Amino acid sequence: MDLFAQTQKYHQTGDFEQALAGYQALLADDQDNPQLSYLLALLFFENGKLDEAAHWFTRVVTLAPEAAPAHYNLGIIFFEQGDYPRAAQAYEEAAKLCPDDADIFFNLGLTRKKLGQFDKAFSCYQKVLTLTPDAEDVLYNLGVLCKDLHHHADSICFFEKVVRNNPDHVQALNNLGYLYHLEGEVDKAIATYQKLIALDHNAVMAGHMLAALTGQTTATAPDTYIRTVFDSFSEHYDESLVDKLGYTVPAQLRAMLTGRDSHRFSDTLDMGCGTGLSGEAFQGLTEKLIGLDLSSKMLEVAGKKGLYDSLHETDICSFLREGETPFELFLAADVFVYIGDLSEIFTLVKKRAAAGSIFLFSTELAAQGFCLKPMGRYGHAESYIRGLAQESGFTVLKVTAANIRKEKDEWIAGNLYMLRA
Repeated sequence: MDLFAQTQKYHQTGDFEQALAGYQALLADDQDNPQLSYLLALLFFENGKLDEAAHWFTRVVTLAPEAAPAHYNLGIIFFEQGDYPRAAQAYEEAAKLCPDDADIFFNLGLTRKKLGQFDKAFSCYQKVLTLTPDAEDVLYNLGVLCKDLHHHADSICFFEKVVRNNPDHVQALNNLGYLYHLEGEVDKAIATYQKLIALDHNAVMAGHMLAALTGQTTATAPDTYIRTVFDSFSEHYDESLVDKLGYTVPAQLRAMLTGRDSHRFSDTLDMGCGTGLSGEAFQGLTEKLIGLDLSSKMLEVAGKKGLYDSLHETDICSFLREGETPFELFLAADVFVYIGDLSEIFTLVKKRAAAGSIFLFSTELAAQGFCLKPMGRYGHAESYIRGLAQESGFTVLKVTAANIRKEKDEWIAGNLYMLRA
């Protein structure tokens, strides 16, 4: 058996070392052979050695620019390595050579989406649909893309097509529940959430939203629901909340300290710190800043800002129960919208409060007590907050009406509170 045949046998049977030695020997005698370079690249690729594979696939396209599989595999490697510009370039080259290959355009669409080039991604997916009509993955990705572009009607249309073909496609159902809810199609949203619960997919989220739509009031949103919501928004949270929803609650809370902002607080606890927007608003006012959040991805963003002395992935009550260090300032900006019953938090904050410490927080409005509102957030009546303050040993210093954020281009009304222990 000649060396080439023997080397291919080693390759096919998974003998990496022998196949590598064989290809290297063959290339020593024929270094400009694109087929040998491709096979060596494939050997590295199949064994997870991506840098070496990229080197040899690049060698292939240098020797044989028309080698579409080499361009395609370079796209896969660069995508896997997070080098999306080079991945897109490689897939583009492959697409020019194979204009009827649906896989190439599908992967190019994914890459364009990663680059934020949504219009180009959309065109790629449409191309795939012309080649493979009703392809489930493509319809689903088009739905996600339209959702990201806030083209909700188109997004619903694509997800509904997915579900018509596959009634138990839980990811499409999950998105449909959210979109129906957002667009006020209450009956469809309820039915979709019920289907998700029946399929036991994201049932905690579905149960919470179902309660919100059917007029039930629970004590608090489930931790797993909060974590999932904020993990999914972490990359673009600041942009979405501040730029698109007009969110300025941290700055408004700081403004409530007018006349006191020359005082530096020794220890501050940011309860539900998210990406650190409150940390930014209150920097310079505290010697030590501690942040809490349930979302590890939000904490990762906050940590990169360098504002916090420590960050903790935990819920508020667990943190307050487990320590003894007193704080002079407690912050909860847009946090209590995910917690209905605030009695335990008020009690625990008071226990960890230094004498005269300040408690600043925001709420959305409710007519009385607290209630779970249709969009899944909680509202609190001013009378409820005042009652809790009195019971737990706080003095209400200020209550200010405020616009909390926008929803469907309408301001959500709320209150800002400043309490003193």
